[in-house]
Amino acid sequence: MLAEGIIRASVCWEGRWVLCLRSGGSRQLCTPPVPGLAPAQQCPALSGRVLGSFLSLSPEYTFVLEDEGGPCGYAAGALCAERFLRERDSSWLPAMQRRYPRDLGVLGQGVLEEALLFFHTKPLAVPLPVLRRFPSLVQLDVAPRVQDVGAGCSLAVSLLSALRTNGELHAGSRGVFCQVSAADHQQLSFYSKLGFVALPLPWLSSPGTRLLGRLL
Repeated sequence: MLAEGIIRASVCWEGRWVLCLRSGGSRQLCTPPVPGLAPAQQCPALSGRVLGSFLSLSPEYTFVLEDEGGPCGYAAGALCAERFLRERDSSWLPAMQRRYPRDLGVLGQGVLEEALLFFHTKPLAVPLPVLRRFPSLVQLDVAPRVQDVGAGCSLAVSLLSALRTNGELHAGSRGVFCQVSAADHQQLSFYSKLGFVALPLPWLSSPGTRLLGRLL
């Protein structure tokens, strides 16, 4: 049973992020230390690649699901995906690359190595027709321990409603899209239940990734 419900926040996702804002206050959560790493290598931003760009560039569209065990799901979005992706690639990623160079020394350190590779991998360009038809980007996920399907749906509805009603000039977004691994059947099923459909557009640069879209 959910203890806190949905909150709009910057939060720790399964130990990968550290800042949680709620009720006008804040609290700092700490990622467990990784043996053998220097303090600079322990920085939570390194392991926060899941939500880092959204928290930096689009914090007003970040929602978190929390239960008695802590944060257990998130929904993050960008109203204007084209602008968000441009700022991510031109400013946020270069800043992360400077802060966390390739030779940081986290090989074999699991999520830290994964985050480092993410920072130094060139993002795939989203086809322009997708950005024109579905101008907003979303990213959703819930922890495996969440058994209540309705909780994840409520989290998604909170984000989609905000994008639909809080757009520039109060016009709102007319459509959203997301990127999902073609091998992630659980995520594909989750998005399908929310009304997302696979977009019939070739994405030759990433055959292992599906583009899904939904009109609002």
